[in-house]
Amino acid sequence: MPDFTLRQLECFVAVADHATIAHAAGALHSSPSAVNTAVTELEKHLGEALLIRRRAHGVTLTTAGRALLPQARSLLAAARDLAPVTDGQVRGHFMLGIYSTLSASLLPAILDGFGRAHPRVEVDFTEGSGDELLAALDDGRVDAAILYDRDITGLPHTRALYQVRAHVLLPADHRLADAERVSLRELADDPFIQFDVAPAWQNTSALMAAAGVSPRVEYVTGNYELARSLVGRGLGYSVLVNRPASDTSHEGRKLVVRELDPAPESVAVVIAWPRGRALSRPMQAFLDWAPGRVAGPE
Repeated sequence: MPDFTLRQLECFVAVADHATIAHAAGALHSSPSAVNTAVTELEKHLGEALLIRRRAHGVTLTTAGRALLPQARSLLAAARDLAPVTDGQVRGHFMLGIYSTLSASLLPAILDGFGRAHPRVEVDFTEGSGDELLAALDDGRVDAAILYDRDITGLPHTRALYQVRAHVLLPADHRLADAERVSLRELADDPFIQFDVAPAWQNTSALMAAAGVSPRVEYVTGNYELARSLVGRGLGYSVLVNRPASDTSHEGRKLVVRELDPAPESVAVVIAWPRGRALSRPMQAFLDWAPGRVAGPE
């Protein structure tokens, strides 16, 4: 029977998350010396150095520390699940990762709807690129992630939520605004607004290459709403996947969405979660709730 404690694991995870012992102590409402002692005791019990401590430079995880981190998160989540359930309600904490361009469209409804269905579950979220979310899944910083299936590498479990296709975004006064469909060849000489969050540009670049087009890149941004606003100003066109419910830019300017010709393959928005990791009750509740409720604009 291991003789380390949940508190020691909690301190270790907090230090890993906050990168300094002082910040971890603040998050845990404890003292830095107590947190440092807890992690040191955990290292003694395991016979491994988990942290590299550098004065004035915070801490970094050793190889052993990186290996332990997802297991520690799982153990802490399982311990929270042991709280008795007497009223049939799911309790606990659930950390959701979501692709940055999907968050504004999906998160409000998720937090509202899932919160109403399971009011005793505490939900937190983090946004990121596909690569960032997969890394967070791998090391246990998130329980599940919502992203495009084209972003998936490795072998996590996935469950499809809905399908989308890449489209062309044009300013309202563009010469092709009234066309039913638009080919990338027709836009080859137009300035292009490049949305550059991995792997969005790589996928758009593949579409361009398949069409035999080298885009005339005018501006590059990792800000989704800025890309839409630049198009709204008539400064270029863009190719995007996520489509908000409103076809207006952040400035209130009209945008025109047109299907691509030929139509690209659809991509799925999915929930992904790690293989080989036990599902907490809040996580299972979310997987049961989300399909049919988390969907893109009509």
